[in-house]
Amino acid sequence: MANWNIAYNWMMDNEDAARACAQVPVAPPGAFAISGINSAAWPEEYEAIAALSQDQRKPLVQQFYEDHFWNNWYAQMVSDDLCKRVFDFAVNAGSAASVRCLQQALNTLAGSGAAQLVDDSDWGPMTLDAANSADPAALAAAFQAERAAFYQAIVAANPSLSIYLAAWTARAQK
Repeated sequence: MANWNIAYNWMMDNEDAARACAQVPVAPPGAFAISGINSAAWPEEYEAIAALSQDQRKPLVQQFYEDHFWNNWYAQMVSDDLCKRVFDFAVNAGSAASVRCLQQALNTLAGSGAAQLVDDSDWGPMTLDAANSADPAALAAAFQAERAAFYQAIVAANPSLSIYLAAWTARAQK
C-alpha cells in the first residue's frame, strides 16, 4: 500500500523543498503561502499556522495536507511512484482534477475498444482497481501527459496565466 511519507515528501519537495515553513508572497496579489498553504484559498488554516514560530509550523503543515488531501484511496494504491504524483497534483490543482487526469490516463492506456472508466473526477473502486492493475511506469507517464495537458488547457482558456506554464509543466514532468 502507498506510503503517506513518500507522497508527502514528494509534494513538499515541490511546495517547500527546504521545509522552511516561511511566509512567502504568492498569487493572487496580496496573498501569502507557508509551505504551499495559500492564505487566499485556506485563510483559517493559514492564520493558525502563521501564528506559530517556523519550527512549530512543521507538524501543522503536515497535518493540514493529511487532513485536506490524503484519503483512503491513496493509501490503497500499490505504486508509491504513481501515488506521489497523483497526490502532488491534488495539492497543486485540486483533488477532482487529479482524479480526472488519472482516469483519463487509465483510459488512454486501455486503448480504443476497451472498457473505459467514466472520468467523473471521483475516486471509486473501479478507478483504484484500474490504477493498481496498470503498468506503473506506463501509467505514471500517461498521468504526466494528462497533467501537462490540463495545465495547457488552463492557459488556453486564460492566456494571462501563461507566466505559470513553464513551472507547472516542469512539476508535471517530474
